Amino acid sequence: MENIPSEHTIRQAADWYARLHAHDCTQAERDAFRQWLESDPVHVQAFASAERAARLVSQKLAEDTRFKALAQEALQPAFRPRSGAARFMPQQLRYAAAVLLGACIALYFAGIQDRPDAGTEPAVGYANSEMTKRRIELNDGSVVQLDVDSSITVALSGAERRVELNKGRAYFEVAHDSSRPFTVTASGTQVVALGTEFQVELLPQRQTVSVTLAEGSVAVSEHKKHSAWREVLTPGEQLQFDEVSRRHTTRVVNSTRVTSWSSGRLIFDATPLSQVLTEINRYSRTKIILGDAALAKVPIGGNFLAGGDTQEFLETLMAVLPLRSIRTGADEIVLFQRHHSPSSS
Repeated sequence: MENIPSEHTIRQAADWYARLHAHDCTQAERDAFRQWLESDPVHVQAFASAERAARLVSQKLAEDTRFKALAQEALQPAFRPRSGAARFMPQQLRYAAAVLLGACIALYFAGIQDRPDAGTEPAVGYANSEMTKRRIELNDGSVVQLDVDSSITVALSGAERRVELNKGRAYFEVAHDSSRPFTVTASGTQVVALGTEFQVELLPQRQTVSVTLAEGSVAVSEHKKHSAWREVLTPGEQLQFDEVSRRHTTRVVNSTRVTSWSSGRLIFDATPLSQVLTEINRYSRTKIILGDAALAKVPIGGNFLAGGDTQEFLETLMAVLPLRSIRTGADEIVLFQRHHSPSSS
């Protein structure tokens, strides 16, 4: 089991980070740091955490009043007149800045440790076996629209928010929290956002992940330590990643149409009939299937209620297309082309 750095070790790591980034850091100090780092594996862990924390310090200084107060307090001694010194020396300023940075990092750690939600909450699984979407409100204020036959696992902590899409698709409305990135993993893909709205889908029978951005910005990459690629999407873009070939493609889509299910509607625009039926069938126990392969690519347009009356949908479809339907079971209807006039049926 990995040891957790003590408060003393964390402060040491913060001090070392600050000292190493000071302009007057000497080679002797760098050698001493290396000896400290290599003396205990926990030191390596603590210093890596200090580096991550340092990246947030500048932002914290801008938005956290405690940090602002700390900055003023830390810099005041540097500007107090000393006997025999008429002005503040540059090397003293650099040292004060290094001390300030170390103090800020240490305070950041202390703040994280003091937060009531600092520890990672137990991972929670959500599944949707109903015939309609499920709305899930997370403890951080984010909302997940979970589609039918879909499931996710959620783990929230004081440092990050992680969601894994295990099956199906989900639409995420992420509550903004710059100190806790919101990460969604699905198959071999990782999506990172701060505050935005996007959809992640595991395409059925294909080892492919689809990410569609509706609002804000997300960064998509492979879910591994050193990803070979990273794409930042803008609203209206969709990225698909094939885990087998390890290739990804990006295209512009109508995000309103692609994510319409999350608002309870199904919007189609010259969508192949086979894809239309896939969407309609998600929300109905009675499945409509094609008995004629030639119908698969027939373009369909319209705005339908997700989970609406299947028979009503069929009647609308057959009113505009030369189709006929045969009920082959209690929960199955097959569509064929109609080669004779309606009057002869």
